[in-house]
Amino acid sequence: MIKFTDISARDRELIQRYTLHGTGRNCDLSFANLISWRFLYDTQYAIVDGYLVFRFYTGRHMAYMTPIPKPEIQPDGTYTVPSQSECPVQLIMQLRDDAIAMGYPFLLIGVSNEITRMLEQAMPGKFNYRPERNYFDYIYTREQLATLAGKHLQGKRNHCNKFRKLYPDYEYRELTKDMIPECLQLEQEWRQSTKQDVEAAEDSELSEELRSMTRAFINWDYIGCLGGALYVNSQMVAFTYGCPITADTFDVCVEKADVSYEGAFSMINQEFARHLPEQYVYMNREEDLGEEGLRRAKLSYKPAILLEKYSITEKEPLRQFEDEARIKSETRQLYIDTFHDSEEFTELYFSRMYRSERNVACQIDNHVCAALQTLPYQLQCNGHEVKADYIYGVCVQQSMRRQNVGSNLMKQTHHRLYYRGTVFSVLIPAEPWLFDWYASLGYTQAIRSVAPPDNVRNMSYREFDAWQRAQNCMLLQSPESFDVAQTDLKACPGETYPAVPGMLRVINACAALRLYATLNPDFTANIRVYNDKDVAENNIYFALEHGKVMRTDRPLPNARALTIGELGAFIMAGLHPVMTLMLN
Repeated sequence: MIKFTDISARDRELIQRYTLHGTGRNCDLSFANLISWRFLYDTQYAIVDGYLVFRFYTGRHMAYMTPIPKPEIQPDGTYTVPSQSECPVQLIMQLRDDAIAMGYPFLLIGVSNEITRMLEQAMPGKFNYRPERNYFDYIYTREQLATLAGKHLQGKRNHCNKFRKLYPDYEYRELTKDMIPECLQLEQEWRQSTKQDVEAAEDSELSEELRSMTRAFINWDYIGCLGGALYVNSQMVAFTYGCPITADTFDVCVEKADVSYEGAFSMINQEFARHLPEQYVYMNREEDLGEEGLRRAKLSYKPAILLEKYSITEKEPLRQFEDEARIKSETRQLYIDTFHDSEEFTELYFSRMYRSERNVACQIDNHVCAALQTLPYQLQCNGHEVKADYIYGVCVQQSMRRQNVGSNLMKQTHHRLYYRGTVFSVLIPAEPWLFDWYASLGYTQAIRSVAPPDNVRNMSYREFDAWQRAQNCMLLQSPESFDVAQTDLKACPGETYPAVPGMLRVINACAALRLYATLNPDFTANIRVYNDKDVAENNIYFALEHGKVMRTDRPLPNARALTIGELGAFIMAGLHPVMTLMLN
């Protein structure tokens, strides 16, 4: 398993040591994109055998980018990628093994033609190669965009000439940090006029592009962006910015204009190309994402290069995951070796509660080395219910401990739960020392396990359900889970479930705060959640007012800063949640 590190704005020197001197013109490698889109992709990096490797999540799936070789310094002081630095097959297989260890089929994206040919030659028939047309990059020469020369760009020149005629006193300015508020205001006006990315009123400031842009502005001093803006009568009417990909290729990340100013888009495009340093021979204007209008517009500028990008998967990607019987058997044995429960209870649990879809496992060398199960529940708070998963049976093979396997297992669990709609996860640490470890993963002692009613062995589910729903805030047993717990109790007449401290983690910060706002409609505050290393989407600002929650990347005044663990403690402070019959 490869040890990856969360990428941050302060990693610029290290990352660009590889990318700027490389040959890949993929827009995904611009440092501005890597940082500003981390909230969506949860991007991490590692140096493996001298190559820079990125790992990230695309939706619910984990993926990798093509490894980047480290350039070598030449006698003249320049840097050059070694001539024999094609991505080695053994490195690709290391990534494949890392994916399996993390519980995902292997996916490599943004792959060039050269890499696909190399892999097919080295390992014929092993991989599927699919061109991702919606993600092909449109690359132009800087001179082409600056001059708009030639008959095929006559229309673009006409747009620019029209702008100059209508607004002869326009001014082009280099984009600086003090102009960012004007950019955000223009972006908001552009969004309203084009009615794009319309969302619910409480999320009106939230769209993926806006979040990315805001994060770029927040990290402006660290990511090395260059930009420009057009002004008419001292009012900003267009702006753009980007970041270098390589020493000769510049990535245009964002371009916005007031559409009421005719030709503003064409004009900011040309003026920015004119003012860009001449070292940049090429300008990458990124992909079209399959939008027909955007594709026509990008093609109309006649790209010098249409950068093809492929995704690579194994032809038998689920071989390691379809063998459910093996995975269950190995998970069960690992559970027995870790917890030493009775044979009767182990059989009850694995026959009644275990499900393949509930199991999260790490596999190394095609064997389960760590596993846990996520058992579905509902958390009821004063009549309101949200989804909560009970994390049970966390176990790591003895020889794999202290190698970050357990932390990776929990990370992938939290990520999966987020996309399943889970709001909270809860657990009961098996050993006292585990409280500190779980706390480092975002858990807080904000829930406790309590003893069930004295006559629980003879209760019907209807009677028990009435009791549990009468509690102020409780994790609700379902008929299925209650029956299993009751069966376990009846098999052990002299035992009961003890009252012990448990732990709780917020999986979805926005949904958790919505529950809090619903329960506290008069509460008004701004909250900033930070340092959630497992679910990047949670790291954002929230405004609570009149029982509603709005989230935004824009810094909010007087925001109370909370880690994900502190957020859980804050939300549960007055609720005192409890659980019982948790198989502990």
